[in-house]
Amino acid sequence: MKSTCVLVILALSLTSGVPAGELPELVSECEACHGPGGVSSEPDVPSLAGKSVNYLREMLDQFYNYERHCKTTTYRYGDRARTPLSMCNVANGLSEGEKQALAEHFSSTALSPAASD
Repeated sequence: MKSTCVLVILALSLTSGVPAGELPELVSECEACHGPGGVSSEPDVPSLAGKSVNYLREMLDQFYNYERHCKTTTYRYGDRARTPLSMCNVANGLSEGEKQALAEHFSSTALSPAASD
């Protein structure tokens, strides 16, 4: 499974213009709130896995343009748990290629039930 994920990330980085070494880091940033594999176990954080490329890209563009509500929240997982952030700030830190690569990555990830604590 892990080798399949690495191959998908490599293929997406080649098509999006995002260097192969950067995509796993970007994915990890998303997973810090949206959960491993983009499957959230938090009621106020949506899962990204399995959503369409167009939907994910539209949401990122809406956050980028401040067209969606950008409440302040916190990272939920990893080293920076509880660090405040907003999706508008996150989206504004992404290039067009990065937004596209992330949308393609999470749309290709199967949605599965989140692990419970």
